[in-house]
Amino acid sequence: MTMKARNTRPVPGETVPASTATENGRTPSTPLRVAVVGATGFIGSAVLTALASAGIRCIGVARGPLRSDLPGMTSARADLTDPVSLAAALAGADVVIHAASYTGDDAAQCVAVNVDGTENLLDAAARNGVGRVIYVSTIGVYGFGPHSGIREHEAVPAPVSALSASRLTAEQRALARGGCVVRPGLVHGPGDRWFVPGLIRILRTLGAWIDEGRSRVSIIEVNDLARLLADLAVRTPAQPGAVFHACHPDPVTVRQLGHALADSGRLRLPATSLTFDQALAAGTRHGLTERHLDLIGRDHWYDPSRIRAATGTTVDHGPMDHFPSRP
Repeated sequence: MTMKARNTRPVPGETVPASTATENGRTPSTPLRVAVVGATGFIGSAVLTALASAGIRCIGVARGPLRSDLPGMTSARADLTDPVSLAAALAGADVVIHAASYTGDDAAQCVAVNVDGTENLLDAAARNGVGRVIYVSTIGVYGFGPHSGIREHEAVPAPVSALSASRLTAEQRALARGGCVVRPGLVHGPGDRWFVPGLIRILRTLGAWIDEGRSRVSIIEVNDLARLLADLAVRTPAQPGAVFHACHPDPVTVRQLGHALADSGRLRLPATSLTFDQALAAGTRHGLTERHLDLIGRDHWYDPSRIRAATGTTVDHGPMDHFPSRP
């Protein structure tokens, strides 16, 4: 089961939407071309597949070699820290989906790649006459919860790590240059090395639920996210300065996630429960931080209605239908 789009907008793969043709001078009969930066990554590779499946010509941009079996795809080597390589890689693109980022803890690298690298990408896009840039960010920019069903401008971002702070600054750079920003919920699926492994580690280390696992979170399967990003790139008018949440409309509890992982043999369910303060005291003794415990002990769910309205997509499956994927 998949997310479906209404047929009230042009079908991807044939021509540039009128809004794009107006933006960069191409004729309505010119096929659209989308560059995906970070094309070998968890999200970027899924976006490439979604675009190719919809018949969209695309440029896969990455530091290393890319798969070459996708129809209508060309590849280009580039690095966010190398402006010359970016300018060459984005030649001929109409839309750029920026899904590349540094996700480690080195603060200097966070700035060099996520902030300065995004600025380099925006410069390269401008030099190539690219009409639209979509920056893939993270709900991590909001910082500590609880966040319960908030819309995009109902909470002030307050990142609590150098990584999330750099992603927020990158967002601001993209928005200032007329781009739009997508903040996905917790992304799972084939290739996930962050969300599910991190959740398992936290629950195993703590050895307990927090408040019986009642906290709710927003999740999205990576291929559903990829289709949303593809639709945003090719189906909708330009959205300069817009911010979107991308997640399943129905939140899930941490307990639901834990039980699904236990059913798949990847987790032994905790037998006890702690309050958040108790968990913080216990977790700190075992190397867990408040940021770790915040993920499972406070609400982090968001309203995605804005991106659904913009892309015309509906959801025909439950949030847990594809969770967890095979490791």
